[in-house]
Amino acid sequence: MHLTTAEIEESLRRLFGESASTVALSSNDRLGRRIFGVDLTQPLTPEQAELMVSLLDRYKLISFPNQGEGQFRIRHLERLANHFGAPIPHPKNYANYADYKKKKVPLALLPVEQQTSTKCDQAFPNALQCREDASSPAVYIVTNLVGSGPDKQEAVVGGLHWHTDIEFEPTPLSTSMFYVQAAPSTRNSAGGQWVDHVPREAGFYHPDSPADLTERRNALPLNGETAYADTASAYADLPDDQKRELDVISVRRRLRKGDPGWLIPLVYVNPRTGEKSLHSPIWASRGKNIAPVEVDGLSDDESRRFLDQLEAHILKPQYRYDHVHAAGDVTIWSNFATVHNAPPAKSVINTPEDARLMYRISCKGEPSYRLPRHDTDAWIEANILPPYRSPAEYVAS
Repeated sequence: MHLTTAEIEESLRRLFGESASTVALSSNDRLGRRIFGVDLTQPLTPEQAELMVSLLDRYKLISFPNQGEGQFRIRHLERLANHFGAPIPHPKNYANYADYKKKKVPLALLPVEQQTSTKCDQAFPNALQCREDASSPAVYIVTNLVGSGPDKQEAVVGGLHWHTDIEFEPTPLSTSMFYVQAAPSTRNSAGGQWVDHVPREAGFYHPDSPADLTERRNALPLNGETAYADTASAYADLPDDQKRELDVISVRRRLRKGDPGWLIPLVYVNPRTGEKSLHSPIWASRGKNIAPVEVDGLSDDESRRFLDQLEAHILKPQYRYDHVHAAGDVTIWSNFATVHNAPPAKSVINTPEDARLMYRISCKGEPSYRLPRHDTDAWIEANILPPYRSPAEYVAS
């Protein structure tokens, strides 16, 4: 389904009611759309779900404000995620994930007292408590509440590398989403923002990185926003001869330096629209324990220099958008057509006004307009680690 903006507006009103509408999030109207008049506590019909996927294909990032007015449960987010792909459980939610991988022992969730949601609830018990279903294996809680409290010493950390989530597996993530319960509201730093810029430690990026790339990497928001870059628009704006060159390039991805890894195309083609994007050509985004991407046929140093040029291109201001989070938002983004970065943040806080509490679910595989999904056991075993399906009561209509 490839719709114009006018057709999208008409379809929204027809499927969700006359109050449904959209507003551009970024100034160039290429990346991001805020969608009003949609209640995500309600199950989606197949036609509504198909429109949702088309909206994400078109805008790469879509955000739904004011969800639930206190009635939103995290199972509603997990049900929504199932339309975009198969939800992936997070290893940190299990007590014995390492033993499961090595010895194939049965998986066990963390004891309640060790779960992130329990630790969050202990920070400011009279002001903030996690939403129901936050302990689902598919939920990764993004927060600064763990270890925080009224008597704690405030701490600040720098932002991460630009990246897409979990791209070092043969089948990478297609989609990620946040439900926002709390976003920081204080602006007490010296610069009048939530935090001041935190310099990178030595070795965070390669010392030979070009100056323009270094500047763009470090230009991160300081009020708790998530930074995004539009890799589809970045590809579309390249000269035709460069597109033809990139279209035939493969890159080797692997978890560790010594792994054989696998080759995948550098340019991703959306199977529903045919739109092309640069699928996270970021050398440094793997972190210290994950091997850098290698361009097929190039050495490590040649790969870095080649990919640095692409990274500098996609991080140009015209492709950047810093998304402001607000309580009650559900925000969904394509991992195939964007890269993102977590901002500098207060990692330990002593007031609930500084709290950042978001629930992330990520998924793989093809969309499913009807629920429950019908992924085969073999596909789940091969692509979802550890194997997981959402509970039937989460995805029931």
